[in-house]
Amino acid sequence: MKTIHKTATVALALTMSLGIVSTSFAATGHVAPRHAAAPAISITFWNSGSNPGIIAITNQFNKMYKGRYNIAYRAIPYNNETEIVNSALAAHKGPDVLEESLTPSAPYAYERLEVPIAPILRMGGVDPADFPASMWNGTQVAGVHYVVPIDGLPTLFFWNKTLFKEAGLNPNVPPANQAQFIHDAMVLNNAKKDQWGYVQEPAWPNPFLFPSLLSQFGGKEADPSSRKILFDTQAGVNALTFEYNTIFKWHVSPKNASANENYNLFLSGKNAMVMDGAYQYAPFLQKYGKNLGVSLLPKIGPKEADFLGQNYLWVMNTPGMDAAKEKGIGLYLKFYYDHSAEVAQSATLPTWVPYLKSAAFKKTYPSLYEESLALDSGVLNPLIPNWGTTSSTYLYQDLDLALLGKMSPAAALKDAGQKMQEEMATLLG
Repeated sequence: MKTIHKTATVALALTMSLGIVSTSFAATGHVAPRHAAAPAISITFWNSGSNPGIIAITNQFNKMYKGRYNIAYRAIPYNNETEIVNSALAAHKGPDVLEESLTPSAPYAYERLEVPIAPILRMGGVDPADFPASMWNGTQVAGVHYVVPIDGLPTLFFWNKTLFKEAGLNPNVPPANQAQFIHDAMVLNNAKKDQWGYVQEPAWPNPFLFPSLLSQFGGKEADPSSRKILFDTQAGVNALTFEYNTIFKWHVSPKNASANENYNLFLSGKNAMVMDGAYQYAPFLQKYGKNLGVSLLPKIGPKEADFLGQNYLWVMNTPGMDAAKEKGIGLYLKFYYDHSAEVAQSATLPTWVPYLKSAAFKKTYPSLYEESLALDSGVLNPLIPNWGTTSSTYLYQDLDLALLGKMSPAAALKDAGQKMQEEMATLLG
């Protein structure tokens, strides 16, 4: 209501001012000059590290809509993004559009600091049916969509074809299930060469791997509606026990693997297989070229499932947000999705089904096409405020303890479940 009154007051003052000016010019016999064209509507867009293609797309949009809309793009550091955004919002200087992963959007939605996205999509001519279902369904807060996916980072399986060949394995056929994975990892283990079949780190990349395995065994992390913790079930025990057994039962992974050890040993030819996010594809490909194998994760559990890392975009309820600005954002989104080839060109998986299903995409980017298959069985973190970052801290702390041999998988999940269930009552919503 305050905004309406303020707008009316400004409009009345402007009308009176123009009336006085016109009278003055008429009295002197001069013709009132034409008013200058309205300046382009500026839309501020803050991004904490999404695909490089988004910069090229933004520049193209600004050129096409010059004089009408201008996207003022600003890159902000990922590590302290929340502090930067919250400080800006408190000073009423926040961005109109913000990019981040899914669950950090939830607190802003519960605080009514975001604008529902569906009307904006309609303004731009964007059909949500053209998003991958795995990245659109289940992304509502209280039944309302506030976010749209702009790129994906599936969890993938990488293998060193040279090491497979040297071990007598078919370098072009990755393990498809748990039994084959264990067999291949044991064959690839070579103490004389100080070579491991697989490296299971206690910490990262478990935020990608554990949700994948949990879903493969038919489990879920939590219910976002009831806030009930669900990972501390038999499905969770099965998932974590597999990780635990790679270290302590099958001995295909070193104990107490340090941070980045799976990555570093893979690049040095001392680790044959990696399960990690698609962000590892570029450095692995640069190192091994055609000798790098890439596929979806093996079916460690009964069903195929793959956790999707992701970046989403949402619109902030800033003081200057109005219908004209929302229309510009809608047009920008349509322009962005129509230029999904720019996203793919930056080695990032687009999230626009018409392009993903095009012959040009499959032919030009065969590796990204293989990544896109993960979208069919993709799973997201539950839309609980900051799940996957701060609110799931207890889960990954206890998973670490289990993989360090300090707790059993069942005990670790039970302890984490109790702690996180208590924490759920403290979160917004």
